[in-house]
Amino acid sequence: MGSEITPRQAKILAAIVKENCDSCGPVASQDLAEKYNLGVSTATIRNEMAVLEEMGYISQPHTSAGRVPTDKGFRFFVNELMDRVQLTLKEQDLLKRELMKMRVLHAEMGRRLAKLLSEHSQQASFTLFPEEMSTVGLSNILDNPALTAEDAKEIAQFFDHLDQYAEKMMQDYSASAKPATFIGKELKLSKKSDYSMIVSGLTLPSGKKGVIGLIGPKSMKYEKNLSLMEYIAKLLGGGLGIVLLMLIQK
Repeated sequence: MGSEITPRQAKILAAIVKENCDSCGPVASQDLAEKYNLGVSTATIRNEMAVLEEMGYISQPHTSAGRVPTDKGFRFFVNELMDRVQLTLKEQDLLKRELMKMRVLHAEMGRRLAKLLSEHSQQASFTLFPEEMSTVGLSNILDNPALTAEDAKEIAQFFDHLDQYAEKMMQDYSASAKPATFIGKELKLSKKSDYSMIVSGLTLPSGKKGVIGLIGPKSMKYEKNLSLMEYIAKLLGGGLGIVLLMLIQK
């Protein structure tokens, strides 16, 4: 944990991030006192929120009484505070059955995989393979109140010009099955980037490498989405991928 933030402040920051992800709006001290077992008074929460704001972890949008996490706050949450969510057995079984329907060497695999990611994350998604690029779920972005119209437009433009980024992303991420997270200005797609992206590489039993990605608001469910991407990469790169390849070769 960073030396500048205390355990109590970290606990309050984690609650702010989680509440902001749930509500897609500013978080007030009263919300935290009522919904989270922080063990301190509302006044103490307000004082700690003021300190967190001074340190740059949260900010006050417009004249709202609530606070929202900054890029720095989201990054600290992902790096230091986040507990990885375990997919339920039902979710795992559903993913396995859906992946079993795919053909590993089929030309439509990338689009089917992007659709699977989008449906389970409720974000926009993309897949990159040497001979195929697919994007799905832009409607999830357009309907999300946590994104401005400008953010949604920029994401749509990224999808429109994905071919310009494909080669560099394949070089950077296709060999690694560990997801990389980019929050807000970390993306550097443009000076206006104010949303998040998660990317991960995967390797199929055939040896073919690819990249999968999710794009959404900074208030996305990082725990769930990171677990989802890791699980899919593991299934396709492990035993399930071998079974799929055997089925195709029959």
